[in-house]
Amino acid sequence: MRIALSGTVLSLLFLGASGILPDSDSLETIRVEDLRSELHFLASDEMQGRGLRTPFNELTARYLAKRLEGFGLQPGIEDSFFQPFELVQAGLGRPLKARLFDRRGRGRPLTVRADFYPAPHSADGRARARVVFAGFGIVAPELARDDYQGLDVRDKIVLVLDHEPGEDDPSSPFDGLVLSDYGREFHKIVAAQQRGAVGVLIAPDTANHSAVPLSRIARREWPADPEETRPLLGALTQQIHIPAAYVSQEIAEALLEGTDQSLGQLQQLSEEGRQFPPPDRSPQFELQIQLEREIFTARNVLARLEGSDAVLKDEWVIIGAHFDHVGTEGEQIYNGADDNASGTVGLLEVAEAYAISRWRPRRSILFALFNAEERGLLGSYYFVDHPVVPLSGVAAMLQMDMIGRDEEVPERKGFRFRGLETQAAEQNSNAVNILGYSRSERLKEWALAANQPVGLDLRFRYDNHPIGLLRRSDNWPFLTRGIPALFFHTGLHPDYHRPSDTPEKINYEKMARIVRLVYLTSWQAANQDERPDHHLFRPGVSP
Repeated sequence: MRIALSGTVLSLLFLGASGILPDSDSLETIRVEDLRSELHFLASDEMQGRGLRTPFNELTARYLAKRLEGFGLQPGIEDSFFQPFELVQAGLGRPLKARLFDRRGRGRPLTVRADFYPAPHSADGRARARVVFAGFGIVAPELARDDYQGLDVRDKIVLVLDHEPGEDDPSSPFDGLVLSDYGREFHKIVAAQQRGAVGVLIAPDTANHSAVPLSRIARREWPADPEETRPLLGALTQQIHIPAAYVSQEIAEALLEGTDQSLGQLQQLSEEGRQFPPPDRSPQFELQIQLEREIFTARNVLARLEGSDAVLKDEWVIIGAHFDHVGTEGEQIYNGADDNASGTVGLLEVAEAYAISRWRPRRSILFALFNAEERGLLGSYYFVDHPVVPLSGVAAMLQMDMIGRDEEVPERKGFRFRGLETQAAEQNSNAVNILGYSRSERLKEWALAANQPVGLDLRFRYDNHPIGLLRRSDNWPFLTRGIPALFFHTGLHPDYHRPSDTPEKINYEKMARIVRLVYLTSWQAANQDERPDHHLFRPGVSP
């Protein structure tokens, strides 16, 4: 399909000092037949769902590196196209003990899974100390919030609430309805550790979530088969040196007896950001944790194209997609055609377009194919903590994830479609959602301008939505580091994370238009004189 660019459209597009446009030949390399061919390979049964820690995941990484090298792009890290990172897969070891002491010093042994279970990020070790309640355990200087203000937790075990304040409040400064990183287990443990605590206990968030037996959550967190546990970034687990565990509501209430207030009452004070005095005499708690850990390596795939401007080439536009999926389950193959073979082959097409263009962009381009996204954005979190280019020099990040279908939300939604309106695929046959728009007005404007010759229906929604799509792909770690980032996404559908997500269901014509949109938007970001703006979440942003 040839895209004709009128004079009006040309004036809307790249207004940088150079005045250049991507040449039509490079734009026309983004072809339906190429996308279809690449996707049928990556999402074939032979690739077995590209699951993490399988030969097929590694085969995919090598294939992608060879494709990028074949375009004539440079390695992303010195002489390598790979960025390796360690992952830790843990299982419950022995001993696992916890005891709650009454005022007479008598210890009550607690039961693993029913009363407590180890936090996945916990360090091995033993702690016995008095317990101090610290609200949500959040320290957020930019929000003028410090749950440890006025508390001395040195040599104490800290009890904190799970999640974050205002979880169901669209105007919450903690990213509205999207759970911020402040609610993550890792950050709560680190905050307590930095203040001298010797252990951390995490209590259920009873205000925002219905009561669920701890044993049910523990089975999900620590399944019977250790190979099914969620892997963690080794670089993060190495930063934690104190034991940590989740406790049931009953145990949390017992730990708060000295406050004369219930867990719910204290949570309300915490939601309001109010301080409360520590109890006169808090109970003692003993926690002993030993986990069995296995370390393995995964790899991101990175390639770069140097910019042409003597000054701006030291700035970067990152174009990203994740290539892993969930693998197999018994005889069933989760092909992951839309999630995310679609974004992966889209990135290859954009990379090829840049590589053959007669003009190089002013800023440099980094093509980033992230791994382990399905296990918690692990590859992109590792990247922002160990960047191959200075994060201060990253002007923008554009992420493609699930760009091959038409959004479809059935009437009987279930949890997978929480908060989404019922939609038929026909309503979205030419539509693509763009998330991250509320964090950068300029990037939004550039996407709108880049769409003029493409003609898609751009849907700017879901930035502040309970389904949390904004934080569910590799754009999120960049947003948390203050980098403008857009997430291109055609929406959920009944085949999402099902074996039925197969290549023949992809809307290849629309997908090609989306890939062209990403290419044109990235070209703008790479050639404008100014960098795009970025701001934190602003309370009041509509869903």
